[in-house]
Amino acid sequence: MDDGETLIATTSVPGYPPPPLVGMPFAKTAIPYSILFVVGTLGNTAVLSYVFFITRSLKSSVTALGNTFIYIVALCAVDLLVTVSIPFSLSNTILNNWVFGEVGCKIHWTLELSNKMCSTFILTALAFDRYMAICHPENKRIHQVRQTIFITSFLALLSFGLILPVVFSARVITFHDMGQYISRKKEVRKVIKHMCIDGMQREYKLLVSGFLIFFAFLLPCTLLTFFYTRIVLRLRRQKRMMFQSRIPLRRITIYTMAATFFYLSCQVPFWVPQIYGVVCSMFSLKLNPDFLTYTYYSHLLPFMSAAFNWIFYARLNSQFKKGLVLVTERMIRKRTKSLQNGTCRDKETCDDVGMDLISRTDDGPVVCPKCEATVSLRVKKTSFVAPYTG
Repeated sequence: MDDGETLIATTSVPGYPPPPLVGMPFAKTAIPYSILFVVGTLGNTAVLSYVFFITRSLKSSVTALGNTFIYIVALCAVDLLVTVSIPFSLSNTILNNWVFGEVGCKIHWTLELSNKMCSTFILTALAFDRYMAICHPENKRIHQVRQTIFITSFLALLSFGLILPVVFSARVITFHDMGQYISRKKEVRKVIKHMCIDGMQREYKLLVSGFLIFFAFLLPCTLLTFFYTRIVLRLRRQKRMMFQSRIPLRRITIYTMAATFFYLSCQVPFWVPQIYGVVCSMFSLKLNPDFLTYTYYSHLLPFMSAAFNWIFYARLNSQFKKGLVLVTERMIRKRTKSLQNGTCRDKETCDDVGMDLISRTDDGPVVCPKCEATVSLRVKKTSFVAPYTG
């Protein structure tokens, strides 16, 4: 009777969450996620800040940077949202419990799936744009800035529409029979665990999963491989036809292959277990015991893609470097105009200004985007001279 009364009294004690990860399991989980969060957040933020600096400096001349510039900006914006969602996954894994509530669960699914849908769509559109520019240069309408903005906006709306069913059905469920804690006072307290799941029924989940696998993995991978293969083959054939071609074929080939390989290495290991899980669910097959372990580690790869995409598509892109050249060229023209209007009256000051401008351009010519003239600066012993820039 006493034991029964004690048990009844202790069941009214509120439940506790499950124990978090500690020691080596904590380090193996926290370190990779933290590195991806820092690199992805800082890298994508730096690219967007750089874009803001260029647009503020060039104002209406930002369209001179080309449509690839817009694709990369959209990609970095989406990848930044994905990397911001890393703390959700990290805390959920370490705490072994969802602590952000129902609204946080829906936001988590939205941000995480945006990498698998919107980011993939933008990369495919960027590959298609390069394919059209190199293999079909006569079709110039597709490269207009207005068309690029329309394409990126449409892809963003399309990806959001595809993940909308998952976001609506996402919810938090609670498990009560997850074990017990026994305190020093012999109090028994139940372990209560909260999980953020998609909340879809089996038949509906299989349909949505198959839909996402096709549009977010199979179709983009096929198109990316086709576009970049055609680009490399076209450039090789064009170089053979032009004996003195200045096309940096080796650099373009390495860059293209590296970008394609990085994308496939992040997407294939993630989607293969998803396909395996769908097939086992459809045919009522027994899952391999190592499936959950492999799925856990492959879940890290889409975050890796979002954290390092800015290196392949922004840092190595020539149009971003062109933007800095245009900003420098505008600074030179303003300073030159002020010197020609007589604002610089001291000879030593003029020489110092000329040396400062030359150091900013690294002793290299700056090409005017609206003319064929080359802006160059030279410092003479008596005065500062700038040629006519048209």
